[in-house]
Amino acid sequence: MPSDPVHEFLEDDMKRRWRDNGADRAGAAAIRAMVLMLGGVVAGRTEAETPESGPDGTVSLEAVTVTGETTESTETAWGPVRGYVAKRSASGSKTDTPLIETPQTINVVARDEIAARAAQNLSQATAYTPGLLTEMFGPSTRDDYFNLRGFDVPQYLNGLRLLGIGYANIRTEPYGLERVEILRGPSSVLYGQNPPGGLVNLVSKRPTLEPLHQVELLGGSFGRVQGAVDLGGPLDDSGQFLYRLTALGRGSDTQVDHAKDDRYFVAPSFTWRPDADTSFTLLTHYQKDEAGNSMQFLPPQGSLQPNPNGRIPTSRFLGEPDYDRFDREQYTVGYAFEHRFNSIFQVRQNLRYAHVETDYPVIFVDGFVTGANGLPVDYRTVTRSAGLYQARAGVFTLDTQAQADFDTGPVRHTVLFGADYRNLGGDNNSGIGSAPNIDMYSPVYGQPFDRPPIDLKRHQDLDQFGLYLQDQIKYERFGLTLSGRHDWAESFTHENDLLYSTLTDTRQDDSAFTYRIGLNYLFDSGFAPYASYSDSFEPVPGTDFSGTPFQPTTGQQWEVGIKYQPPGYNAFLTLSAFHLTQQNIVTADPDPAHQGYSIQTGEARVMGIELEGKASLAEGLDLTAGYSIYDSETTKTTEANQLGKRLPYTPGQQASTWLDYTVPVGPAAGFGLGGGFRYVGSNYGDLTNSLRAPSYTLIDAVVHYDLGKLDGSLKGARLAVNLSNLFDREYVATCGDGFCYYGNRRSVLASLRYDF
Repeated sequence: MPSDPVHEFLEDDMKRRWRDNGADRAGAAAIRAMVLMLGGVVAGRTEAETPESGPDGTVSLEAVTVTGETTESTETAWGPVRGYVAKRSASGSKTDTPLIETPQTINVVARDEIAARAAQNLSQATAYTPGLLTEMFGPSTRDDYFNLRGFDVPQYLNGLRLLGIGYANIRTEPYGLERVEILRGPSSVLYGQNPPGGLVNLVSKRPTLEPLHQVELLGGSFGRVQGAVDLGGPLDDSGQFLYRLTALGRGSDTQVDHAKDDRYFVAPSFTWRPDADTSFTLLTHYQKDEAGNSMQFLPPQGSLQPNPNGRIPTSRFLGEPDYDRFDREQYTVGYAFEHRFNSIFQVRQNLRYAHVETDYPVIFVDGFVTGANGLPVDYRTVTRSAGLYQARAGVFTLDTQAQADFDTGPVRHTVLFGADYRNLGGDNNSGIGSAPNIDMYSPVYGQPFDRPPIDLKRHQDLDQFGLYLQDQIKYERFGLTLSGRHDWAESFTHENDLLYSTLTDTRQDDSAFTYRIGLNYLFDSGFAPYASYSDSFEPVPGTDFSGTPFQPTTGQQWEVGIKYQPPGYNAFLTLSAFHLTQQNIVTADPDPAHQGYSIQTGEARVMGIELEGKASLAEGLDLTAGYSIYDSETTKTTEANQLGKRLPYTPGQQASTWLDYTVPVGPAAGFGLGGGFRYVGSNYGDLTNSLRAPSYTLIDAVVHYDLGKLDGSLKGARLAVNLSNLFDREYVATCGDGFCYYGNRRSVLASLRYDF
């Protein structure tokens, strides 16, 4: 073969990714075949062509241009990931930083991994992330709920908080995402008020310099029919103007009778690059959900525990088909701007306005019908209530950053100064009434009842302003991260209780200083041990008996770990151990004269170990594996039945492994098979540990085929069948407040995707 720099690069790259030198020698022929085949693909050939032979018998190939591949050197914190393995992130620093240099655990679920498992929501997209509890209320059509390191997890989109009020919360369509990032531990030093367990940051798909065109059809269990399209590329020859258009529509039922899951989603975005140092990206989306109530409040007897009438079917709907629904309409408009002045200074600004409205009429179970002795009369008839919840929220968020990269002697600095602001204004109106009883085992729908009027109106305004400063310092192989931030938070709530004719206004002002210190060391071998300390704060609404407003909860975490990025492999591994505490937790006032009031003397502690590894190898093998073990405890409380108990929704152990292999060459080239397991340990749903949801293990699988290997005219077409909960295990995901929630039953989804 004649000397060709492109082919030399491709062959060298394939060799670098191979397992070892022995494999290099044994697979040299396969490598050359793959290089030749890749050259044909990149050249855009759809039909086989016979290359001409030279006088010396060598084969001359046309020059090819390699485009559209994300490598470690071209990956950015806000862009696509090559395979399953991300190497950079901004979630833990707000700068484009290698993961191995970030002294805190960050998990990244890349676009390829989301697509490989045909994830239909964020809970499914992150189901293989260690320590993250994703099925807190089973297959909910309302929202994605998470628990991490013992605490609830807020969601961010492109680094800006997704706030809501009542049930008016933005729910993000995973098809519109490039990656999902999980930042573990306190994050207030960068993002302001937050729980101490961590956060989920979602990164949107953005306009691309390379043209992309994708259409996908999907269908399967519960009558799901879905179509999606993803288009992008330059609008002019110079690449100054770029666009991206992502859209999805579906109609679907769910595993619960009379509960649908329909969605319409469109996300246009546009980038203007007037020069090499400036970019302005407009990011928008519109989404409408027309769903039912798949989250059923089931008594423990019949779901978790035995019932003389048998097990309650997982498809059982205990509402009213003509009443229950969950409708949501949302949109966001914002931008990401960046400009580099010179080799030292650059600025970035992210802005977004989000609007969401929900209408949620619902019938929910109160409990069994009981006799004079307080026991259920037949363990099958339950009382119900009718609820009506209508909410609206408008959220404005702004984050402005100035970055300076410079040296002071042998020390390299990346200094970040930022100011962010967020404002939420919204209404949360509700009404509660009675509904007729129903037989759980033989339900009769359509019984008459009075639809409840709105009798409680609540308006809320929230403001937060923060200033932060960070210095990422490098000296030889050492890295030191110093961060500090001060926040001011204000809230105002106006409540109009129409039932009791009362008006209540509540104002609260809070401020806090938080900081983080992190240290790491980079070895030539790819290992990077690190240690860090970080803290958090979160305002607490309400007052004590004397009328004194509650102080924010505070959290502190120590974390040590080691990250490993093996040279020459597209792989990444993180092992971490942490100790996390939260103070100022509200607990019951022990003074008998203050019944119904609370004080802030509670404390909780969580410590644990987490392990995650991801790899995408040139042989067509993609894998991810994770494990977590947590020890959580309420360490201080005035309520004896909570002291020493485990924190809610915090399994002691979780483990998962997912592997996907695609045959690269030979008669079976293009055929792929994958699968994985998810183990979730037992967990409790309340502070008293009264109900325990047992552990469960689920098996998932996928079979896929690159149709282009069958016929060149089908190049870019991919057929896949995904099976979630392959053996259709029935399990209780969680229990809390006297009710239990079934987990997801088996789902079979067939998809046909075409990239052109």
